Amino acid sequence: MSERIVVFGAGAIGGQVGARMHAAGHDVTIVEPWDPQLRAINSGGLTIHDEVTGGSEHFAPPAIAPDDLASLGGPVDLLFLAVKSFDTMQALETVLPHLAPDALVVSMQNSNNEEWVAPVVGNERMVGGVILINAVLLEPGHVTLTSSVSRASASSHTMPGVYVGEYLAEAGPNAALVTSLLNTVWPAQVVDDLMHERWAKLAANTMINTVSAITGLRSAEALTTASVRKLMIALAAESLRVAEAEGHPLETLLGDYAATDIYQGALGRSDAVGDSLASRARLVSAGATTSMLQDVLRKRQTEVDFFSGLIARKGAAHAIETPFCVASTEMVHRVERGLPARVANVDEVFRLVGD
Repeated sequence: MSERIVVFGAGAIGGQVGARMHAAGHDVTIVEPWDPQLRAINSGGLTIHDEVTGGSEHFAPPAIAPDDLASLGGPVDLLFLAVKSFDTMQALETVLPHLAPDALVVSMQNSNNEEWVAPVVGNERMVGGVILINAVLLEPGHVTLTSSVSRASASSHTMPGVYVGEYLAEAGPNAALVTSLLNTVWPAQVVDDLMHERWAKLAANTMINTVSAITGLRSAEALTTASVRKLMIALAAESLRVAEAEGHPLETLLGDYAATDIYQGALGRSDAVGDSLASRARLVSAGATTSMLQDVLRKRQTEVDFFSGLIARKGAAHAIETPFCVASTEMVHRVERGLPARVANVDEVFRLVGD
């Protein structure tokens, strides 16, 4: 018997997951709380554009509002969470009455949401998908794939579109099942240490997403701006220290940068990482836009409290100072309150830190 699948959230990631799994023949229903996106999918479907190839595909997945979950007619066997981190627990609470007793819950989100979801559903039912692709949704009904900073590695290895693992356990049948489903969306790779990959992505998000929201720069342009790269490296160094304190030491970041080189760059003793980041820009699509910058452009709440804000809180718990994460989080909140996102905000971050 096929699994009844719900994808909660039809943004740039969830929209792809729901549309492509449904097209592959799975019993998938998208639950979309944002009414403009729900109306767009139900009236005209979802179009996925590929900026790299120039092609596009059209999909017509079923989509319902959260209040209509009872219309599914039976329990949900797999729940893919694809909402913003700050909406996670509300989305989970909405679906919980409709979950089968042994249903799997899969976080397809940024940040370490497994830490909050697993205590509710049980560690054994928690699976995570660490997204490495980039996609942009600025118009309802349309998602655009771009080449991402995470996958623009100068290393010889080819990175997948998503890592899949089980929470606080080596990969087993649950990870294998979710990987088989996600392989219909992007290349998926099973990992035995999900939270290691989560911390690597959290550090990258803190490094790149946060500065994009502060500056208003898309990814490639941010990488070519010297002051922005300096802030990125400072944020990366703080993230690495906190990740190690949390039990997840990261030897490299973004596939290319050794932690030792990042620390030296943050101290101003080496230009190696900064120069390499500038070179990396040519491998990133001009239209690549971080999720946080998309929120800034749409004048919506960002996930900064789950990126640099989370690093700052966890750092404080370990008595690790994270002045750049603290100042950058505050700067993003100022942008949310109406401050224009601009490169000059980077200078204000350094002023706040006193560097």
